[in-house]
Amino acid sequence: MSRRSLIVIVALVGIGAVALIVGVRGMADATKAETGPTESSLIPAFTPTKAPAITGETITGEPFDLADYAGKPIILNFWASWCGPCRREIPAIAAFAKSHPEIQVLGVNYQDDVADAAAFEKTIGATWPSVVDDGPIGSSYKVPGLPTTFLINSEGQIVERILGEVTEPMLDARIKAMNEQ
Repeated sequence: MSRRSLIVIVALVGIGAVALIVGVRGMADATKAETGPTESSLIPAFTPTKAPAITGETITGEPFDLADYAGKPIILNFWASWCGPCRREIPAIAAFAKSHPEIQVLGVNYQDDVADAAAFEKTIGATWPSVVDDGPIGSSYKVPGLPTTFLINSEGQIVERILGEVTEPMLDARIKAMNEQ
């Protein structure tokens, strides 16, 4: 067999493999479109769990203990001043906090420079306490990235974890759903 023939055969096999992969994926996408997402593609339901304890110091140097807020529903937001989506969502959280004084908003300033975080909080008008965390709190809450927001019911159970940027209407809807549980 000549070298040229071998190259042609390898190329045809490669093209055939690509066509097979594309065809199989196309069939899978068509099936999903007809039947909806499969069980394995859905995000598993979040099981309420006891919120891990948090103690430390706030950005302003005050002592912080999550236990001080027991008995009240909490929105716990992990954020950093260097995080673009965090910077965009803080005004929405501030608006939510202002219109829902019955809900305690708390922050966890995650792996950030405290001076930068304090300056950002002052600029944006965040009025809730934010505890400083260089990693252990985020680890105990299994935070995969920023921003991440947890809804904690008045019994101290995490009932939902929201990955990514939140909006005021989203928080309104999630709190309403939490109260209906």
